[in-house]
Amino acid sequence: MSPTTRQVAADWFTALTGGDFERAVSLLADDVEWINYAPVPGYNDRMPWIGTCRGPAEVMASLKVFTDVVEVGPERLLELVVDGEQAMGVLHERSVVKRTGMPFEIEFIQWLTVRDGKIVRWKSFTDPSQILRAIDGRAI
Repeated sequence: MSPTTRQVAADWFTALTGGDFERAVSLLADDVEWINYAPVPGYNDRMPWIGTCRGPAEVMASLKVFTDVVEVGPERLLELVVDGEQAMGVLHERSVVKRTGMPFEIEFIQWLTVRDGKIVRWKSFTDPSQILRAIDGRAI
């Protein structure tokens, strides 16, 4: 019997907020569609980890790019909503862009689709302005 959507989502967010990317990636289906914003040239394309990935290896590569650029600080799950095979987590993160030393603080949503105990689709939503400000080294 496959774990429920709630169990998979709870495991995902526990691993993610605990910095256990290997455990998190193990919850992804082999053909996962990972949508981390749509790059917009001249705007958010300064975040080199964004875009669409397919499969756990591409996701892990994207996470590595993210952690090469960002010193990930505390992340916490604020809310988890589950309906059928859909789960949505609202997270809060405080991190620092390594090159500039500038902090950023965001709330973001991760929308998961879970089938047969694995995440088959992942999509992230946030206002990237605080991240972009930190990448550019601009103080508030």
